[in-house]
Amino acid sequence: MTVPVTPLATRGIGEVAFAESLPEAVTAVFWALTHLGNPYLLLGIVALAYLLGDRVGISRQSAAFALGLGLCAIGLTVGLKHFFGLPRPPISYRDGLGFPSGHALGSTIFWGGVAVLAHRGAWQRRLALAAAVVATVSLSRVLIGVHYLADVVAGVALGVAFLAAAFALGPGFSLGTRVGALAKPTQRHVTGLFGVALALGVAALFVAPGESELFLGIGTAAGGTVAWHRFGDRAARETIELAGRPLAVGGGGLLIALAAMSGVAELAESGALIAAVGVVGGIGLLVLPIVVGRATGSEPRGF
Repeated sequence: MTVPVTPLATRGIGEVAFAESLPEAVTAVFWALTHLGNPYLLLGIVALAYLLGDRVGISRQSAAFALGLGLCAIGLTVGLKHFFGLPRPPISYRDGLGFPSGHALGSTIFWGGVAVLAHRGAWQRRLALAAAVVATVSLSRVLIGVHYLADVVAGVALGVAFLAAAFALGPGFSLGTRVGALAKPTQRHVTGLFGVALALGVAALFVAPGESELFLGIGTAAGGTVAWHRFGDRAARETIELAGRPLAVGGGGLLIALAAMSGVAELAESGALIAAVGVVGGIGLLVLPIVVGRATGSEPRGF
């Protein structure tokens, strides 16, 4: 991709030269750490947390909300990158656009959102841990040479602003206790957030019509909106036993859905096909607890 040069394109403050001077061993460490912000890894983490529910310290409904936050991050990142049209540093191994950093924005929204939504441990510690992960991911993007410092600062700032708006306009914050979730979204909040993610993705298409990641996000958000509106209440009440058969069925379904979604997004050239797989994958991920319950003979809570 050829990116036009603008005054902001040369926005470095010496970090590129510093990154080039680092020993290979140091760079290798940050190459590994940068994957803490990889969107496919984050999708896998939140999908697993959603399947297991309360057992991993976050309710299934809150995990669905976290998935919605991640899908919003896709539309925001792709749309803003193409709106500003600013290139990566000249030493970057990746082509394309660099402002704002998608890893910084996405990890802020995801890890920050999980810290707010989780109910295990003191919320101050959860937020501190999330901040440490975000700082590590952001620093790694600069030190491996794929972003300027301004890119990651902007990504974190935008992520924090979006999180604040999403919770303030949605479930709100509850700071009354030291331990527990800071926000408890309802089924309506989750459905609404999937709708926001869909709207952000469609809006981003006007400036980035050929991005496969965007089509996958749009499809997943559309499938999520329908699936959660129809089945969310039942899925939230389903209990998955930590036993051989439920874990095998659930884990197998999870792997199939994630592999299909990521594989098609990486290999297919048709945006419509990628979006369609996203729809099916989004529905499949959200109804998976119900499928596992039926396949293993468990009953949802409240029945």
